[in-house]
Amino acid sequence: MAFIPFKKSNKCLVTDDLFVEITWEEGKSPEDDSELLGIIEGLDQQYLDTFQHPIEESLPYVTFLQAEMLFQALQDAYGQLQLNKVAICHLEGKEAVSEGEVFASPFVIDGNYQNLLLPLIQAILTDSEFQSYTYTEKREYFVNQIYPAYKVSLGIQESSLPLFPVEGEQVSTVAPTSKQVSKMSVTPTQSVAAPKAKGSSLKKVYILLGLLGVLAAGGIISSMMAFSQLSKQSKQVTYLYQELKDIKSLVDKEHQVDVFNRYFLPTYYSGNKEALSEYLSDGDAKYTAPKQGTLQSVILEQLTYDSKTKEYTSTYVLSVKDGEKASSIRLSFTVKKSDSAKYGFVVTTEPKEADYIK
Repeated sequence: MAFIPFKKSNKCLVTDDLFVEITWEEGKSPEDDSELLGIIEGLDQQYLDTFQHPIEESLPYVTFLQAEMLFQALQDAYGQLQLNKVAICHLEGKEAVSEGEVFASPFVIDGNYQNLLLPLIQAILTDSEFQSYTYTEKREYFVNQIYPAYKVSLGIQESSLPLFPVEGEQVSTVAPTSKQVSKMSVTPTQSVAAPKAKGSSLKKVYILLGLLGVLAAGGIISSMMAFSQLSKQSKQVTYLYQELKDIKSLVDKEHQVDVFNRYFLPTYYSGNKEALSEYLSDGDAKYTAPKQGTLQSVILEQLTYDSKTKEYTSTYVLSVKDGEKASSIRLSFTVKKSDSAKYGFVVTTEPKEADYIK
């Protein structure tokens, strides 16, 4: 698939099928900014056993995993940062080539940043550089090429990938999971039709004296079939309506829940029980004991909503430093809206930890 005339080829250390090229703004590269270089060196040291090659050595090319780790660290350090360009690349021999791949320029990392796929989807659907390509070509490019490479690099499930918008839909920075979208896309199109063929065949078999009986039987059967189909459609419509309500609740509150969680997490790892109590509900969560450690990075992996309990279940991938040791943790917990709470939400379950990198 070819999108643009832009091409830049260089030898690189990354060997993934697809990866990322980062172009810094003038005067704001690691060579110019010692603080930025320090962030990169810190990540390389922290994930020494995870990265195949250090970011510092492979730049401007990095894997999807390295890019997400780096962008999250930049968001935490600067709050908002703009890169000149972020482009997808592939290998031709030992050279990195960006010709025929999507890019976003400029590439903004701010408080709304979730993952690098969303800005690239925004670019491919709206930038004039890609207007000569059909919606189907663009969607298949992401679904068949970029999504699989991204999923393998980060080691995540299909449900964690953002939804590629339907044709004509406005691109949002908050995308439902693929599991939820699959439910939305199922639209019943069954039709209610009377079995005329049966009535017609019976007319040929029975004589005129049985005509009234045949018509009566056909009418009853038609009514029963119509009622059965309408009943099924009614249940499907009700189910889809509830699913849409749940997705709307998730989309409407996802940013608020994420902001609350990002305030809660540093307090949870502060070791301060008194400060932590402001975030906890009066249920089982009030027995939550704080942990000791320093958060290095926070990445939202998954967020779901349960309409029955009206609770949001969040899963984050954290980098936590305890003394000289840093570890990657997957942390899951639920929160619920509370108008009386200081921050508008409360944690309703004790967080559950698991190793992210096994």
